Amino acid sequence: MKNILSISDSYEGTRLDVRRAVMTIKAYGLDPYIAIGEIRRGDGSIDTCDIKDTLDYCFGECAPDGVFVGFMCNTEQVVQVASELKANRPRIVVSDPSIISDNGEIWMSEDTYNVISTSIFDMSSHIVINHLEAELLAGFECRTVSDFERAAKKLRYCFDAVIYIKGCDYTSGKGLYCDDTDLVWIDEDRVHANPDYSVGSALNCELALGVRGVKAMTNAWYFVVNGRRVSDSIPVPQVAPSLISPAKSLRDIARSMEVEHPETPVTAQPAKTSIIDPITEGTRGTVSEIRVPEKPAPKSVADSLSELADIKKRLEALRKSM
Repeated sequence: MKNILSISDSYEGTRLDVRRAVMTIKAYGLDPYIAIGEIRRGDGSIDTCDIKDTLDYCFGECAPDGVFVGFMCNTEQVVQVASELKANRPRIVVSDPSIISDNGEIWMSEDTYNVISTSIFDMSSHIVINHLEAELLAGFECRTVSDFERAAKKLRYCFDAVIYIKGCDYTSGKGLYCDDTDLVWIDEDRVHANPDYSVGSALNCELALGVRGVKAMTNAWYFVVNGRRVSDSIPVPQVAPSLISPAKSLRDIARSMEVEHPETPVTAQPAKTSIIDPITEGTRGTVSEIRVPEKPAPKSVADSLSELADIKKRLEALRKSM
């Protein structure tokens, strides 16, 4: 079983509750390891944990297949996390730091922000931020599609990481994914998202399971909305050129002849695959609309014999040309 390490503070009963990460990882069927810096309980009490010992154990014993770094407010603990990441160099590190809330509330000190925006982000393979954090990191306001795309490209170049900017009112709720090859807008469907699951943790799980590129992000949102993974068992239809010989055409014609057999039970006719249609008008290279084929009417014996004669002529022409 693959191991997922989640590093963050935990605010009980909020979206920063570490239980969301645990539920997400377990729902993927993976083994969660949790390193908590501070626990803030509903009654206002705060427990500080020794995160260094936890990280030493996790990196030394379980060799995590994916690491998630969430919200942390203690500067010293963030420095320890950065040091562990630098020492162990995990291949997958998803950072979702929650520097600023969606409403504009700043959640950490300037010192903590400086460590996250340099040491943590420099060790991250994927960075998940909201639109206000994108503005802060990019250094300019994002109000149009062009602004968001420019910010994503700039941050991709600065941190050498995949950038995902969460949807907001300016983007009609669509998130923006940016890597070396793709710049893709994604429908997030937050209305139907399960609040018990974490998108960042789901992305981490998808990456640990070998999913790459924008598909990992879209799969993560699918999981959060539907509570299950996208099935990878459905084969992708492959379109190949049709190379059908005259002999196969003869066989299909024989099968399609209408012959009455009163005493024989009616059975399904085999699919017909041999009709070669002439090229229709239109732009070359375009993909035609897929339609469900209608059941062909049975051919009469006379029509089939006529087609048989045409096939014989083709065979004779082929022999003469050889």
